[in-house]
Amino acid sequence: MSNRHVMEALLRPAVELNTAIVAGGAAVVCAVAPWSVALAPEVSYVTAGSFAVLSAIRARQGMQVIRYRRNLRRLPRYVMTNDQIPVSRQRLFLGKGFRWQQKHTQRLMDTRRPEVEKYVQPSRAYQFARRLELQTEYSMPWLSQLLRKDSPFNPVRPLAAGGRQIRRFMALSRTNSMFRWPWVNV
Repeated sequence: MSNRHVMEALLRPAVELNTAIVAGGAAVVCAVAPWSVALAPEVSYVTAGSFAVLSAIRARQGMQVIRYRRNLRRLPRYVMTNDQIPVSRQRLFLGKGFRWQQKHTQRLMDTRRPEVEKYVQPSRAYQFARRLELQTEYSMPWLSQLLRKDSPFNPVRPLAAGGRQIRRFMALSRTNSMFRWPWVNV
């Protein structure tokens, strides 16, 4: 995955992981059995190190693609206690957010293409859990409640309520968003 190109393509299979696995295997072969690839032992450790660095870089790039695709369906949990909310006389804390830029518009347009629908739509397991939750609401309320539970151990927990979810997932990182009161002079 290169950062030179104007258009980024994050809604695709993470093919970088293939390179990471092959480079990792090559690093192990060069370190453990340099004779099998006709390398002198002095050269094999440098080559193994180079392959290991390549493997780490490609694995990081592949995980970035996977993290983006996963976050399209569900944001990581965001919970704060009252003590953690920043208090100020000049600013109002709005939550986590990001500055909307052209790349976010491009990402939003990418999610509307029909060929990437499989990355955007909820999984079959999620859809089955929602149907089962409705069907067992009265017959087995404990199962319905278990499927509804917002827990990190529940892989099919319901999405947060409100609005089109896709817009919340466009940024790879978020910072605190603060609103400055216009009538307060600093």
